[in-house]
Amino acid sequence: QQQQQHQQQLLSTASSDRPISLFAHRSNSSPIPSHEQGSQQQQPWQRQRQQLYQQEVENDKPAQALMVTIQDADYPAYNGQTVTIGSEHVKDGTEPANTWWAVSSSSSTSSHGMPPDDLIELTHLHEPAVVHCLRTRYAAGLVYTHTGAILLACNPFRTYDGLYSEATMKRYWEAGSGGGAGGGGDNLTDDGSRGSLSPHVYGVADGAFRAMMRAFEDGHAGNNNAVIASDTNAPFADQSILVSGESGAGKTVTTKIVMRYLATLSQRYASGACSRSSRHARYTPASTAAAYDREGGIEQQVLQSNPILESFGNARTVRNDNSSRFGKFIEMQFQRSGILTSSNIDTYLLEKVRLITQSRGERNFHIFYEILAAADGGGVAAAASQSDKVALGLRHATAEDFAMTSASGTYDRRDGVHDVDTYQDLKDAMLTVGFSEEEQMGILSVPAALLFCSNLTFVDRREHDGSSELDCNNPSLPNALDLLGVTGDALNDAICTSTIVVAGEKLRKVLSRDQATKALEAFMMATYGVLFRYIVDRVNGSITAGTLNGASSADDTAFISVLDIFGFESFETNSFEQLCINYCNEALQQQFNRFVFKLEQQEYEREGIEWSFIEFPDNQEVLDLIEKKHTGIICILDEQCRLTKCTDQTFVNKTYETCEDHPRFIGSDREKAHGCFSVHHYAGPVEYDSESFLAKNKDELPKETTDLLLSSSKPLLRELGEMLSTLSLMSSPSSADN
Repeated sequence: QQQQQHQQQLLSTASSDRPISLFAHRSNSSPIPSHEQGSQQQQPWQRQRQQLYQQEVENDKPAQALMVTIQDADYPAYNGQTVTIGSEHVKDGTEPANTWWAVSSSSSTSSHGMPPDDLIELTHLHEPAVVHCLRTRYAAGLVYTHTGAILLACNPFRTYDGLYSEATMKRYWEAGSGGGAGGGGDNLTDDGSRGSLSPHVYGVADGAFRAMMRAFEDGHAGNNNAVIASDTNAPFADQSILVSGESGAGKTVTTKIVMRYLATLSQRYASGACSRSSRHARYTPASTAAAYDREGGIEQQVLQSNPILESFGNARTVRNDNSSRFGKFIEMQFQRSGILTSSNIDTYLLEKVRLITQSRGERNFHIFYEILAAADGGGVAAAASQSDKVALGLRHATAEDFAMTSASGTYDRRDGVHDVDTYQDLKDAMLTVGFSEEEQMGILSVPAALLFCSNLTFVDRREHDGSSELDCNNPSLPNALDLLGVTGDALNDAICTSTIVVAGEKLRKVLSRDQATKALEAFMMATYGVLFRYIVDRVNGSITAGTLNGASSADDTAFISVLDIFGFESFETNSFEQLCINYCNEALQQQFNRFVFKLEQQEYEREGIEWSFIEFPDNQEVLDLIEKKHTGIICILDEQCRLTKCTDQTFVNKTYETCEDHPRFIGSDREKAHGCFSVHHYAGPVEYDSESFLAKNKDELPKETTDLLLSSSKPLLRELGEMLSTLSLMSSPSSADN
């Protein structure tokens, strides 16, 4: 009984801190995990277990042989089997097969008792070894780890002094300019071996920049892939960096770090301190670059686009206080000289439904809380912000006063960032990018108007026929009308009525309370969505080189592109947005597989290197289930949207009828009755609730909303109405882009 209690104590000590896949047991002693030897600085759980083992040694000599029971449900053929490890392989109760850092390695950290910088140097490459390697490096403050050409980042959720300092940037800059940071940020020395620099996102950014510059020097330009493709050994000038990961992994911050590093390189070249050849470029003090900034450098404009997009497109979620609720693809265009000339941002899948509903512990988009907290600080900036609040009708208002910011009961951020500070950052960024004070107030008046619109209510009309109208006694109505620049009758007609065409004749229908509420929500989402598009277009129009750097021909320019996209999502309730996000991640996963496995093995074949084929997971089945013509879920949804009298339930029924035999489709009679189905993604199964799938896929732009905005007395809102009108003409029922 004492032995069993002692065994449980050891197991609980181990399982609370690190994963265990093997359990070792002796005839006279309790389990000792098999791969903890070699770390020169023991963790608390290691010291505790070592002390327990020493007690065993003192009380009872352990047997020489070590018996190991395999407990792994994923491999039934081995699960439960017991093997004996001979005494010649056992030292101090530890079986050293997985102590990779006990083996000689070229890694800069392995000689200091740490796991290697690159996972491919692991003696045994399996999940427990990978996880323990990352955990050990993370505990030592090493948040970056290579796996070949790919960089893994473990979010520290705190600030590391010096990790992104100018001195750190200088080291990677000099390593790259000295001869060759390899593509993908390998930071290779002249002899091709990895240098002394630790893995870092700076290395990835520098590798992309150096690869682009080498392609320029070798006579290859961007935007000319047809020519380059004819020579398999020719370098591409255009480069792409993919930033992917789950929610809260640090994608947004990583993207900003990459952009800042690339902008800094451009500043060095623009200052004239760098030669045209990247192989002879040298680091330039920040003071030189600062002078360039004061002249209106485009680099600063590119970087200042981030606070603007974060305010209008980011929100607090359950897992992340600054989660990007949209995807973005940033193209930074460089001249042959290495100078940044322009940038363009494409955005995808803005989560407009967040305006209407947020889960407990989440917030709406940051901008709503920022304009409400604008005057909470002190000094001159606070006085200016107070003036903004007065102009927006929000003098004494707080987030608790509006339906769209109080529904979840969550008002603050957990990451130590304050809305009053980010509001000032937003104002500074808008000024840097080129928004005038008048333009800024015009933009900020739209979210302010939506705050008041979220409080609007409806009453029954006098006819008692189930129709409704706006409640004229609602205290939020006057502010909403003033900020929208419309009359009460115009807003009432847009929200509480709809126009249908029957046999060429227009019929006006008065809506019920529920229908009017849905119409108000559609108006808010459409207005905010087109405002976000307007801001992105306006930023893109501003971050161009103008006359500073001069025009460049396509043959003399190349792009470094950065893709920052949602990670895989699986929540308690998953809707159309999660299906689109996970579909995107399936496509990215396939690209990842091709890049890492297929292309590598093709290169082995071309070079005549002997190798054995590596089986890797192929998710083509999942992509076929979602996108395949005629039988994919998206195609079924498009077809249902085109047909009359179709509902979310008819879509589910058709999906089950078409896909129920697919190996990646999961469904039951219970799920079907509740309008749900599941897809087994590469990251695991996800159940989707089909409610509002048809409406979200159509993403119809209400004509009433367009007409209302076009009638506004506010110039910006009229422009938004024109954009909605254009988008409405371009859209079709089969569109699934949003």
